[in-house]
Amino acid sequence: MNLHPSDFEAYRRIDTRSAARDAFDRLVGRARQSIRVFDDRGEFWGLQRPAFAAAVKQTLARSRLASVCIILHETAFVEKHCPRLMALLALHSPRLRVMPADPSLRSFSTGVVILDSTVVMRRSHFDQARVFVDFDENGVATAEKMFSELTESALPALSGYVTGL
Repeated sequence: MNLHPSDFEAYRRIDTRSAARDAFDRLVGRARQSIRVFDDRGEFWGLQRPAFAAAVKQTLARSRLASVCIILHETAFVEKHCPRLMALLALHSPRLRVMPADPSLRSFSTGVVILDSTVVMRRSHFDQARVFVDFDENGVATAEKMFSELTESALPALSGYVTGL
């Protein structure tokens, strides 16, 4: 386990995209049971990168009960630029789901990543690089409630066999 001193802070602010992505990679790489992401396209977190696909694969391999759910305003980025994630989708559906957000929520622009129901990463707005990391139970519970509502209203999940043609 790669611990970083900031991992022991209950709450912290990250101001740059590169630092946010480093924290994301470190935390996603340690996920044991679940990875949940809500974002506009997924590009901010680098869902197209081999490191993310490897973390998803590793999480799903740890347990038959593990799951990954990604809800995006625009799934075209994943369909066109994330071949590793799409390949995993074909192998691991329904434990891995990539779902379009309900179009009526287009104005909702707060991103969230929830890992193992123990840590939440929040983007206050899709246009900003600022991310808040929170290990507090109340902060995680609030994010989980929001994500549950997003999941209930999301459109059907992508198929792992979408060709993008």
